[in-house]
Amino acid sequence: MERYPINTLLLWLLNNRFHKGNDKFRKTGSLKTPQPGREASHDEYGQEHRGVTECPECHNVHFKKRWHHSIDALNVHAKSTLQVNKKALCRACKMTQDHLFEGELLIEECPERHEEELLRLIHNFGKRAKEMDPQHRIINIEKTDQEIYRVTTTENQLADRLAKKIKEVFNTVEIHLPHSKEPYKVDRIHVTFHSL
Repeated sequence: MERYPINTLLLWLLNNRFHKGNDKFRKTGSLKTPQPGREASHDEYGQEHRGVTECPECHNVHFKKRWHHSIDALNVHAKSTLQVNKKALCRACKMTQDHLFEGELLIEECPERHEEELLRLIHNFGKRAKEMDPQHRIINIEKTDQEIYRVTTTENQLADRLAKKIKEVFNTVEIHLPHSKEPYKVDRIHVTFHSL
């Protein structure tokens, strides 16, 4: 059972007045208390509006709190013809444009014989993730001067799953998952290859 902060409980008690009548208590007021682990839908995508929004960059469409691959895919899913009535950047395209990310994977000491296979694995993993959810994307893959591959993703869980997939494919890999401090939701995962 999760615990609520004392402030939340006091607010609830103050806003829920109980009256005694006929030896029964009845509630005369109510206040919705915040649910632990839940966030409002407008926090991530802004204020929710009616209709269909299309991203001008990737042409994904947002309808009823969910992103779809295209207006055609949405029409098949909705079994009716819907029209786009607003254009706005999706969260993934905005992150790419602003050079932001939620997941960062640093792959160190990859042997040359595995580099091509590793890059193919990363590309295919990103392609499958985007097919499942159009907002889950690999933003960038770059090789630094220190021979480290840096992979950035739009979702921190995507980086976690990619690191675990690399470990599953290459047996000589160690994963280190340091979690970032509270205001940031960025996962920086270090994947290190070890020689046999």
